[in-house]
Amino acid sequence: MHTRNPYRIAPDFRELAKAYPSLEPCIIFSGGGVTIDFKDEISQRRLTEALLHRDFGISLNVPENRICPPVPNRLNYVLWIQDLLRTTEFVGREPVRGIDIGTGASAIYPLLSCKLKSDWSFVATDVDEFSLQSARSNVEKNGLVERIQVFPTTPEAPIFAPLHGKEDARVDFTMCNPPFYSSHEDVLASAAAKEFEPSAVCTGADVEMITPGGESAFVRRMVDESVGLRERCRWYTSMLGKMSSVTDVVEALRAHAIDNYGITEFVQGSTRRWAVVWSFSDFRLSDAIARLANPQLQNLMPPRNTLRQPFQLPEVDVESLMEILSGVLAPVDGVRVVNPETSNTESPPFIVYATKNTWSRGARRKNKHSPEVPAVMEPSAANLVCSLRWISPEAGGAEMFLECQWMQGQDRPLFESFSSHVSRKVTAALKAAG
Repeated sequence: MHTRNPYRIAPDFRELAKAYPSLEPCIIFSGGGVTIDFKDEISQRRLTEALLHRDFGISLNVPENRICPPVPNRLNYVLWIQDLLRTTEFVGREPVRGIDIGTGASAIYPLLSCKLKSDWSFVATDVDEFSLQSARSNVEKNGLVERIQVFPTTPEAPIFAPLHGKEDARVDFTMCNPPFYSSHEDVLASAAAKEFEPSAVCTGADVEMITPGGESAFVRRMVDESVGLRERCRWYTSMLGKMSSVTDVVEALRAHAIDNYGITEFVQGSTRRWAVVWSFSDFRLSDAIARLANPQLQNLMPPRNTLRQPFQLPEVDVESLMEILSGVLAPVDGVRVVNPETSNTESPPFIVYATKNTWSRGARRKNKHSPEVPAVMEPSAANLVCSLRWISPEAGGAEMFLECQWMQGQDRPLFESFSSHVSRKVTAALKAAG
């Protein structure tokens, strides 16, 4: 579960029922503790309503014939989207606009997102008229009509229909929780293949659970459509319910030569979901956001954008290490370094902007016969943006890491060359310092 998700610790159901009395009849005592019956549909619905009411001030109505969204799982996705957007805040912060594809009767993703972030707005699409009516009602009930537009579409229309209406339409991200299954037979086969009974009741209707070809085909269609839209959306994303679908989607991305992508995993109890993100921009994601340690998926992981060099340092003095790093960066020609405010307890990152390789020996010889690189460059002219910072050791450890994080650019060798240069110079400076 996401590190910022408050439901990493199970809620106190008695306290929750005090805040939302409708949950009280659903509480059961088991093994000396208090819980609810997660296999009971009514209990699940009251729990979702209670969490949204108490923790987010959201009043939600979910029709009995539509899926009841579990809040912790949905919140995981929203928090990950926040992480994606934070990677581009170094260019400035502006109001955020997203598209929720298949918002459903609850419209939970736009509601959660807009309650958490006052500068976010949404277009929420769906193909089911009943769900659209319910979504509109929930948006109105929560006073978010000005920030959430409910957009009707059809199965035959483009998935990213809101971006096709206007040539200047732009969004910061898309999100989607597509129907998992391709048919009723697929639903039954999936249930039969599970070793244990599901831990919670499934409340989804056919329109929410089934789509031709299943989730894999749906998201591959998203990938195909995105090739035509390209940078009209900064981050394309979708959730996936099957690990096998991750393979299919990554193959589709690679078939289109899209190497700027990432994979994450959402865990809630025994339930696992995955999500993919891809982009045609030159913004780059950290490995913490875009890569998993799951050995079953290693061959699908994108290239690393976070490079770390370990250093054995018995006595850790962060301020001295910052001075060494600053001294290494200062003589590099033609780069702009945004210096952080130093601290004795942590290492804020240096942000480095460069137009070309001016640091290697071969580059310095070549640049003697080329036009001079400006002594001070504008960030907008940079072909490489990366950050450098020291990562503190584990408690009691003596190993520090110099982290070089690629933030923007298309030239991977340029990034790797700069990271290698800084690591070598820091190694030499540390040896000289004794």
